[in-house]
Amino acid sequence: MPLLTPSQAAAIARGVYRLREDSVSTVVQERGQLLGCEGLFAATDDGRFEAKSGGLLWKKLSGFGFVALGDGMFSGDLLIATRGTQTQLDWLSNFNVAMQMGPGGLPVHAGFNEIWKGFAPEVRAMLKGRNLARIHCVGHSLGGALATLNADLLSAGKVAEVVLYTFGCPRTGDGIFARSLSKRLGPQHIFRVFHPADPVPMIPLFPFWHLPFGGDGLSIANTANALVSVDAHLMPPSYIPGVQDLSWANLGHGGAPANQAQQVKGWLERATEGKGGFVMGSAKLLSMIGRALAWLMAQAGKLVMGGVGLGLAASATVLDQLAWMLGQAAQLSKEVGIQIKGLIGAIFSFLGRKAMQAGDVTVAFLRWVLELLFSSLRTMAQRALAVIR
Repeated sequence: MPLLTPSQAAAIARGVYRLREDSVSTVVQERGQLLGCEGLFAATDDGRFEAKSGGLLWKKLSGFGFVALGDGMFSGDLLIATRGTQTQLDWLSNFNVAMQMGPGGLPVHAGFNEIWKGFAPEVRAMLKGRNLARIHCVGHSLGGALATLNADLLSAGKVAEVVLYTFGCPRTGDGIFARSLSKRLGPQHIFRVFHPADPVPMIPLFPFWHLPFGGDGLSIANTANALVSVDAHLMPPSYIPGVQDLSWANLGHGGAPANQAQQVKGWLERATEGKGGFVMGSAKLLSMIGRALAWLMAQAGKLVMGGVGLGLAASATVLDQLAWMLGQAAQLSKEVGIQIKGLIGAIFSFLGRKAMQAGDVTVAFLRWVLELLFSSLRTMAQRALAVIR
């Protein structure tokens, strides 16, 4: 059965944005604009679906995507395309970083899940009674996260074979979710395209994980010393030309190296000695910070679970949990404490702050450092999403 090419998937991920306020017929027939699926899938007004996004007190209904039946070589297939962030209300959902049980019953980002739940009944209704061979889930940015949740629903329900295509997608669920969905879809059916300088795929940090779990994403071309960039997140000028005329095999594999543990340990040692040569705002540096944080949390889990009882309140935030785990691990292991100091130094370098001489690594200090990092990432991601076009 055929797959979408990178260029076809990217055109659909871009085109779906045009349905936020308008119907399919208005966009295609009256304005002469494209949804990207022409000649592949037949989009109709009946296939457009809506959802509410926003905060607790202010939500607005808007179009979030469409469902379309396959044409020609895609006959018997179905396309579900979802849009990304376009409004401040969408961003209120993005800032909701609590966890909820997702479509397949595993922990996912609550803000993404709240939007998904808004249109899920419409998608279910459109699927009812159909005998489908394959379902293609496509989206950019927040739309990639929503496409991931669609894939979770469909694969858990064994509706049909599911293929997931995302561009600049943030991490959608925790490690259990990512591992389970990766297994259900199969790595050969997961196409996660990212730009190394795009800030959105870098959030949220641990305990959220990308798909495929333990595997590679597909990286478009980038210079090794690039800084984190707003433009890197946009379909044009980033993802559309970045995949143009390429096959999936031609896109670079940008996942973690096979010897990640050794690489992270060596990197932390150099960071502790002040030999990192770190550059403020470096995309490569931020990627290593994310890997090092995940690796240190794994070490902390082994130490803390075996050495002390859990002392966190049920209301603890993700940052509270990270800081507490790392703080406890620093007390239990001198080596891990030194590595955590190296991570702190790298974070200060990324943020362009002067390194501080830290004595004992306290939970409060770690919480403050992590909040500085997360706030910076949120700001960069917000700037990127504010100019999506």
